[in-house]
Amino acid sequence: GHSLRVMDYSLQIARALKLPTRDLALLKNACLLHDIGKIAIPDGILNKKSALSAHEFEHIYRHPVIGRQILSTVSEFEGILDIVYYHHERVDGQGYPKGLTKHEIPLLARIIAVAATYDAITSERVHRKSRSRQDAAGELTRIRGTQLDESIVDVFMRIIGE
Repeated sequence: GHSLRVMDYSLQIARALKLPTRDLALLKNACLLHDIGKIAIPDGILNKKSALSAHEFEHIYRHPVIGRQILSTVSEFEGILDIVYYHHERVDGQGYPKGLTKHEIPLLARIIAVAATYDAITSERVHRKSRSRQDAAGELTRIRGTQLDESIVDVFMRIIGE
């Protein structure tokens, strides 16, 4: 359900930003496939209940690279390759795989980052319980401008507040 929820949140953000229909279609596909690279991560790492080791995190950090490689084999996905590849970048340059900063990161990838972060916080995970919407809103506020694009967080906060 993660990809579907991320798609729903992302499309709400994109509509609020009045993005063109073409971008909405790209965003929809990118959301559904943004974590496809996790298919190459061993289940023991994905489902581990305790903290991951540095070596295990290396597998996690590779999933956008692997996702892009998988999707690049299908010409219809050409328009979403960079969105999938960069969805874990941070606006402060501390993300992965390239360490890009705010405006170097495609807008649609920045939208997915906000939606995926919110969903990760509010969803049950193997290694932790879900947190409330209020906790998630507080966390998004705390990391706006460092991890996440502050203008996109602001738009999303208005959406979830309605």
